[in-house]
Amino acid sequence: MADGDTDGISIRDGALNGGTLESVGGTAVNRTISSSIEIVNSANHKVDGSRGAPGVTAVALNSPLVGDAFGLGERIEATVTFNRAVDVTGTPRVALTIGSNTRQADYATGHGTTALVFRYTVVSGDADADGISIGATALALNSGTIRVSGGTTNALLGLGSHAVSNSANHKVAGGTSRITVSSVALNSPVLGDTFERGEVIEATVTFSVAMDVTGAPQLALTIGANTRQASYATGDGTTSLAFRYTVVSGDADTDGISIGGSALALNSGTIRASGTTTDAALGLGSSAISNSANHK
Repeated sequence: MADGDTDGISIRDGALNGGTLESVGGTAVNRTISSSIEIVNSANHKVDGSRGAPGVTAVALNSPLVGDAFGLGERIEATVTFNRAVDVTGTPRVALTIGSNTRQADYATGHGTTALVFRYTVVSGDADADGISIGATALALNSGTIRVSGGTTNALLGLGSHAVSNSANHKVAGGTSRITVSSVALNSPVLGDTFERGEVIEATVTFSVAMDVTGAPQLALTIGANTRQASYATGDGTTSLAFRYTVVSGDADTDGISIGGSALALNSGTIRASGTTTDAALGLGSSAISNSANHK
């Protein structure tokens, strides 16, 4: 049975016993511990021998950015929580079972706390239709250490009942990005249905989640027989990005502006889900615009 004392250690009369105890001159020493020096339930010296090595109390996965599946470039985070704060050295790992493959989520953060975060980024070909699994022996040191914070006691690595089996809310569809365009809209001309010279054409591309933008992405507008590039203008950190082009002399389109399915291009910039490194899928799909009669 593990040692335990919730109100603190006591040392009382009779505690000093067994063997012999004499002064240097050979005189027997009085073993009595008087009440004035007894220690009774020292609240600063409790005992809990059951604590021992830190053990896992929970394992959790972050949610996909869209729906129940992680897409290409999306980051999967597994958080392993211990019953005591732990210190980490090196790069321990958690093995994720994605379909028929094992992918290693590397330690990222959590040193000195109870919750350690492990990360893996979905690559092309990753697929799991019934959800990610994390086995009971998935946590490995990988030549690193996980120890009780401030001490040398190694943590227990087994996940036990906290292992994850086919989590239906954490599927993987690594063929494409799950961050997609949900709509494309054009502003209205100042007068009637036709943009005139010097007028700004603004196309708003709306995504399924908020986006961060770097550089100068472009959106190709088909105006008559010509392709004109609308440059990114505003919308960083929101779901809706605005692209603008100013009509010049000679631009003409009698049946209306078109925006093709592959009109959106990075132009050496980036369009990514806010706060992540997950690139958006650039195809406009059914949101493409064909000869918009109200936008000549």
